[in-house]
This record gives sequence, C-alpha cells and structure tokens, in this order.
Amino acid sequence: MPRSRYGRGPAVAQEPRGALSLMPPPPERKSKLAEDIEKSAKPDCRNAHSNMGLLAVVPLAADALKKDGGCKW
Repeated sequence: MPRSRYGRGPAVAQEPRGALSLMPPPPERKSKLAEDIEKSAKPDCRNAHSNMGLLAVVPLAADALKKDGGCKW
C-alpha cells in the first residue's frame, strides 16, 4: 500500500470511491489547429449570401456577431 509523502498513513486514491461520479469530466478544449481547420471549412462571406442582394445585410450581420458560426471574413 503506498504511503503518503509525509509518511503518516496510506495515500488517498484520486479516483472516485462511490458507485457514481458526481463531478462530470471537464470539457475538452480544442487545439489551435482544430479551430483553424473548422474556420477553413466555413464559407467565404463574400460568396455565402451573394444571391440575396441587399437583403444579405441581415444574415451577414448575424454571421458577424456569432462567435463560432457563420462565414469567415
């Protein structure tokens, strides 16, 4: 049985002891490469809504305000 680093008893295990884990796992963070790959797959804003004419202002503004979605400038 492993000892604690202070030598006063057994070391406490880091894994949950109950039947259910109450804490969810931390969310996975995307790497810079993964974000760049997703960004490259987005359509170009100049061509994304070009068939709408002047009405394209509304979806272009909505795309500009989105953090992860929309088209790329």
